[in-house]
Amino acid sequence: MARPAWCLITLVLAFAGGNTLRAQGVKPKPNDTDWVAPAADRGRVSPAPVSPQGIERGKHLYTKHCATCHGDKGKGDGPSARLHAQRTSRPPYDLTLPEVQEVLTDGEIFWKITVGYRREGKVIMPAYATQVPVDEDRWRIVQYVRTLGPTH
Repeated sequence: MARPAWCLITLVLAFAGGNTLRAQGVKPKPNDTDWVAPAADRGRVSPAPVSPQGIERGKHLYTKHCATCHGDKGKGDGPSARLHAQRTSRPPYDLTLPEVQEVLTDGEIFWKITVGYRREGKVIMPAYATQVPVDEDRWRIVQYVRTLGPTH
Protein backbone atom coordinates (compact mmCIF):
# COMPACT_ATOMS: atom_id res chain seq x y z
CA MET A 1 0.00 0.00 0.00
CA ALA A 2 2.80 2.44 0.75
CA ARG A 3 4.31 2.17 -2.70
CA PRO A 4 1.19 3.25 -4.70
CA ALA A 5 0.68 6.21 -2.36
CA TRP A 6 4.32 7.25 -2.83
CA CYS A 7 3.97 6.95 -6.61
CA LEU A 8 0.84 9.08 -6.58
CA ILE A 9 2.54 11.77 -4.47
CA THR A 10 5.55 11.74 -6.82
CA LEU A 11 3.31 12.13 -9.87
CA VAL A 12 1.38 15.00 -8.30
CA LEU A 13 4.60 16.79 -7.32
CA ALA A 14 6.11 16.25 -10.77
CA PHE A 15 2.97 17.65 -12.45
CA ALA A 16 2.87 20.66 -10.12
CA GLY A 17 6.58 21.29 -10.64
CA GLY A 18 6.18 21.20 -14.40
CA ASN A 19 3.38 23.74 -14.28
CA THR A 20 5.46 25.96 -12.00
CA LEU A 21 8.34 25.85 -14.46
CA ARG A 22 6.04 26.75 -17.33
CA ALA A 23 4.57 29.66 -15.39
CA GLN A 24 8.10 30.87 -14.61
CA GLY A 25 8.87 31.21 -18.28
CA VAL A 26 10.00 27.84 -19.65
CA LYS A 27 8.57 28.28 -23.10
CA PRO A 28 7.27 25.67 -25.53
CA LYS A 29 9.06 25.62 -28.84
CA PRO A 30 7.15 27.20 -31.74
CA ASN A 31 7.74 24.06 -33.80
CA ASP A 32 6.04 21.72 -31.31
CA THR A 33 5.01 18.52 -33.05
CA ASP A 34 1.37 18.99 -32.04
CA TRP A 35 0.92 22.31 -33.90
CA VAL A 36 2.46 21.82 -37.31
CA ALA A 37 1.35 23.53 -40.49
CA PRO A 38 0.51 21.28 -43.42
CA ALA A 39 3.29 21.06 -46.02
CA ALA A 40 1.32 23.12 -48.54
CA ASP A 41 0.98 25.95 -46.03
CA ARG A 42 4.63 25.80 -44.93
CA GLY A 43 5.66 26.59 -48.48
CA ARG A 44 3.35 29.57 -48.97
CA VAL A 45 4.88 32.96 -49.53
CA SER A 46 3.32 36.36 -49.10
CA PRO A 47 1.65 37.77 -52.19
CA ALA A 48 2.23 41.24 -50.67
CA PRO A 49 5.71 42.65 -51.23
CA VAL A 50 7.54 43.80 -48.13
CA SER A 51 7.44 47.58 -47.81
CA PRO A 52 7.77 50.13 -45.00
CA GLN A 53 4.03 50.86 -45.30
CA GLY A 54 3.19 47.17 -45.17
CA ILE A 55 5.36 46.59 -42.11
CA GLU A 56 3.73 49.61 -40.44
CA ARG A 57 0.30 48.08 -41.20
CA GLY A 58 1.53 44.78 -39.74
CA LYS A 59 2.77 46.56 -36.62
CA HIS A 60 -0.61 48.23 -36.17
CA LEU A 61 -2.43 44.89 -36.47
CA TYR A 62 0.13 43.12 -34.25
CA THR A 63 -0.30 45.79 -31.56
CA LYS A 64 -4.09 45.44 -31.75
CA HIS A 65 -4.31 41.62 -31.84
CA CYS A 66 -1.02 40.07 -30.70
CA ALA A 67 0.87 42.30 -28.26
CA THR A 68 -1.52 41.56 -25.39
CA CYS A 69 0.07 38.11 -25.11
CA HIS A 70 3.30 38.31 -27.12
CA GLY A 71 4.32 41.77 -25.88
CA ASP A 72 5.28 44.94 -27.74
CA LYS A 73 8.69 43.53 -28.65
CA GLY A 74 7.50 39.95 -29.22
CA LYS A 75 9.15 38.48 -26.12
CA GLY A 76 6.02 36.64 -24.94
CA ASP A 77 5.67 39.07 -22.04
CA GLY A 78 2.54 41.03 -22.85
CA PRO A 79 0.12 42.15 -20.13
CA SER A 80 -1.98 38.97 -20.53
CA ALA A 81 0.95 36.54 -20.78
CA ARG A 82 0.94 35.47 -17.14
CA LEU A 83 -2.83 34.90 -17.13
CA HIS A 84 -2.51 33.00 -20.40
CA ALA A 85 0.21 30.78 -18.94
CA GLN A 86 -1.86 30.06 -15.84
CA ARG A 87 -4.96 29.26 -17.88
CA THR A 88 -3.26 27.11 -20.52
CA SER A 89 -0.04 25.94 -18.83
CA ARG A 90 1.73 27.36 -21.89
CA PRO A 91 3.18 30.85 -21.99
CA PRO A 92 3.01 32.75 -25.30
CA TYR A 93 5.90 32.22 -27.69
CA ASP A 94 8.86 34.55 -27.64
CA LEU A 95 8.69 35.59 -31.30
CA THR A 96 12.30 36.83 -31.26
CA LEU A 97 13.77 33.36 -30.75
CA PRO A 98 15.61 31.47 -33.51
CA GLU A 99 12.86 28.82 -33.40
CA VAL A 100 10.54 31.44 -34.87
CA GLN A 101 12.87 33.65 -36.85
CA GLU A 102 15.09 30.99 -38.43
CA VAL A 103 13.09 27.76 -38.34
CA LEU A 104 9.48 28.69 -39.07
CA THR A 105 8.68 29.72 -42.61
CA ASP A 106 6.51 32.74 -43.36
CA GLY A 107 3.82 30.29 -44.47
CA GLU A 108 3.90 28.50 -41.11
CA ILE A 109 3.56 31.74 -39.18
CA PHE A 110 0.70 32.83 -41.47
CA TRP A 111 -1.02 29.47 -40.95
CA LYS A 112 -0.62 29.65 -37.14
CA ILE A 113 -2.06 33.18 -37.09
CA THR A 114 -4.95 32.09 -39.31
CA VAL A 115 -6.03 28.81 -37.66
CA GLY A 116 -4.85 29.32 -34.08
CA TYR A 117 -4.30 26.44 -31.70
CA ARG A 118 -6.53 24.49 -29.33
CA ARG A 119 -5.37 21.70 -27.08
CA GLU A 120 -7.46 19.66 -24.66
CA GLY A 121 -10.35 22.10 -25.08
CA LYS A 122 -8.22 25.14 -24.27
CA VAL A 123 -7.49 27.94 -26.68
CA ILE A 124 -3.72 28.21 -26.64
CA MET A 125 -3.77 30.81 -29.41
CA PRO A 126 -6.93 32.21 -30.96
CA ALA A 127 -7.55 31.83 -34.68
CA TYR A 128 -7.36 35.27 -36.26
CA ALA A 129 -9.02 34.46 -39.58
CA THR A 130 -12.18 36.25 -38.45
CA GLN A 131 -10.60 39.11 -36.45
CA VAL A 132 -8.19 39.84 -39.31
CA PRO A 133 -10.26 38.60 -42.27
CA VAL A 134 -8.09 39.98 -45.07
CA ASP A 135 -5.28 37.55 -45.97
CA GLU A 136 -2.96 40.41 -46.93
CA ASP A 137 -3.31 41.89 -43.45
CA ARG A 138 -2.28 38.58 -41.84
CA TRP A 139 0.72 38.50 -44.20
CA ARG A 140 1.55 42.02 -43.01
CA ILE A 141 1.58 40.71 -39.43
CA VAL A 142 4.04 38.01 -40.54
CA GLN A 143 6.22 40.69 -42.13
CA TYR A 144 6.17 42.69 -38.91
CA VAL A 145 6.98 39.60 -36.80
CA ARG A 146 10.10 39.18 -38.95
CA THR A 147 11.28 42.62 -37.80
CA LEU A 148 11.26 41.40 -34.18
CA GLY A 149 14.18 39.04 -34.74
CA PRO A 150 17.75 39.64 -33.62
CA THR A 151 18.93 40.87 -37.02
CA HIS A 152 16.57 43.85 -36.96
